[in-house]
Amino acid sequence: MLGASFPGVKRAARIGRMIFAFGFCSVSLGCAPETPKNVLLVTIDTLRADRTGPYGFGLARTPHMDRLAREGATFETAIATAPITLVAHSTIFTGLLPPAHGVRDNGAYSLGAGATTLAESLQSAGFETRAFVSALVLNRRYGLAQGFESYDDDLWSEDQPKMFLIRDRPAQRTAERFLEWLRARPEAGAKPFFAWVHFFDPHQPYAAAGRFAALAPHPYDAEIAAADDGLGRLLAGLAERGELDSTLVIVTADHGESLGEHDEKTHAIFIYDATVHIPLILRAPGLVPPGLRVKTPVHQVDLMPTVLSALGLPGGEKTQGLDLGPLLRGGTLPERALYGESLLSEIGFGMAPLYSARADGFKWIRAPRPELYDLTEDPRELRNLAGEERRRSRELDRRLDELLADSAERAIAADQQVMDKETLETLQALGYLAPRDQRAAVAGMDPKDGIVFYSGLEEARHAAQRGDWDEAAARCRKILTALPGNQSALNILGLAELRRGDLAAARDAYYRSLALEPRQSRVFAMLGSIALIEGRLDEADDQYRKALEITPEFVEAMVQRGLIAAVQGDESTALGWYQKAQAADPGFPRAWRLAGDHHYERGEFAPALAAYERALEISGKDLHSLIQAGNAARRLGRPADAAKYFERAADTRPDSWLPRYNLACLEALAGRAAAAQGHLDAALERGFQNLALARGDADLAGLRARPEFQRWLTTVDRQSRRAGDDGAGDGR
Repeated sequence: MLGASFPGVKRAARIGRMIFAFGFCSVSLGCAPETPKNVLLVTIDTLRADRTGPYGFGLARTPHMDRLAREGATFETAIATAPITLVAHSTIFTGLLPPAHGVRDNGAYSLGAGATTLAESLQSAGFETRAFVSALVLNRRYGLAQGFESYDDDLWSEDQPKMFLIRDRPAQRTAERFLEWLRARPEAGAKPFFAWVHFFDPHQPYAAAGRFAALAPHPYDAEIAAADDGLGRLLAGLAERGELDSTLVIVTADHGESLGEHDEKTHAIFIYDATVHIPLILRAPGLVPPGLRVKTPVHQVDLMPTVLSALGLPGGEKTQGLDLGPLLRGGTLPERALYGESLLSEIGFGMAPLYSARADGFKWIRAPRPELYDLTEDPRELRNLAGEERRRSRELDRRLDELLADSAERAIAADQQVMDKETLETLQALGYLAPRDQRAAVAGMDPKDGIVFYSGLEEARHAAQRGDWDEAAARCRKILTALPGNQSALNILGLAELRRGDLAAARDAYYRSLALEPRQSRVFAMLGSIALIEGRLDEADDQYRKALEITPEFVEAMVQRGLIAAVQGDESTALGWYQKAQAADPGFPRAWRLAGDHHYERGEFAPALAAYERALEISGKDLHSLIQAGNAARRLGRPADAAKYFERAADTRPDSWLPRYNLACLEALAGRAAAAQGHLDAALERGFQNLALARGDADLAGLRARPEFQRWLTTVDRQSRRAGDDGAGDGR
């Protein structure tokens, strides 16, 4: 036998800590402001200000933000335009409020080409512009790539996300992508740069481990520590090249996180300060005085005009923001109201939208039951003064109308429904977007009343992520008792019943969902999976066909139809489906892997190896492709290449016996008996129990006379008997 195959087929570079010694000239003491050469903008997703060191949280592990605050300016009250990632970033990059730039939610909008972004302005001024983002919601299709020479949003090489979650990249890996670019820049003569780095870590679920979690008071704080570590790597890289002091560094967030306040566990619905009070820290020696604390409230909309002014460039006057430079020089800004909104409650769930205006220490929230808060006396926004302070409420509501009217005069067209159907359904599963009929069921409801249903869905998803399918199903049924037309609850219930093994109940939930909204390709795909489990291949294929009629680019359904064709013996049709999936999404690794399996089984080892290598270019840690690439290389008479693939597989999955067993076969064929036996012992330690394979594998013939091998066989036999196994092994 030629090695072991899968069933069905016979730089984390660490940057050292650096101590920086900087000389500063405080602008307020009379020095002429210096113009920075470069700009580094770091946005940390879902980071509320009061969980960081610069904003008074004593348990925070944010040494790099703390250092920037000591060496720069901290704006004590910086306000986000909306608690939604794409909306907030669109404001940051255009200097416009959402009603003007047109982006009102994640996924369903794309920043229009009529917008002039900060990156475009700086690129026109001769800057090199680079972006490095960490999550699907900022994919280039949503318009923020305008003006960037490169936009690093390729996340296919990252780990497969957990259920109901989007693919993202941890701060350390995104920071390394920035550093790889920085190191490749010429030491002299390079253009000034504008770089945007986005870290996603503090977004739920909070999963940071190791040293980040060890001292953190809450898992959310551990994620903030991980993002701060990524920030430190960026700063160290700039210092190493001597470019830190010539760079305007801006650290901020798109929005915050409720952490249970006002009954909101995360963010996106409400516009209380838990989700709209964000950090804003600037550092630029000679321009920004060290240790400055700015008390004047400022807004995300101010970032673009501030950067342009700091660089001596025009354009800021065309925005709705203000240059914050006067505050850095001890001056003041014109009095104004600061805008906020959340339309997710309306666009995503059919509830009433929320709008806010903030001025003179008060916040007004326009809602079916309006709200007014004295932020000085009541920073947690617990006492609604709308019924008592009617004159102030009317005045702030009038100023909100002025902000909306000014935005209407500036409005540019955004593109709507730019996402593909699969991304839309991913966002629905995340809780960012509800189906149309579900929105109609709660039309106009005050979000303060609707939050219980939103939270219930969130809890059901979390239960599913933990694998607690009983709880997930129970929570969905509770929601459905109050809202029988809640499509998201039906879909989660269907999944829970499927995982509980009740296929009939799962099918029933999915058909009830289809009765509400027939055009759900993902639901048809789930019905196809149920039919597959029951062995009804024709029915399964028909369900996947229906999914593709709705979403023609649904690559998962394509490969499933290919697998069904392969099982039915129609190899040419199977390969055709894999090739269609490759054409629809060249970055979908499974389509390449399955094409590799097709060629391998037919003895076409060169195209098999090429397909496996393409899969590995996309997802370098795919154990299946690594093992099969090694086996294909062996068949092509390239044992050295085969060994490299098997060694990569062993590094990728140190718990699997497959790489070690295949390495043993290579060594045995090369006459290196001792090395072969060492790999066999390692395979045994990792659960190898396939006695029939061990006895009959011709690759190991040169070892059979060795006592060590016979003892190894005896141990394999004993362990397989102890496990009650028939020698088939675990197939890993």
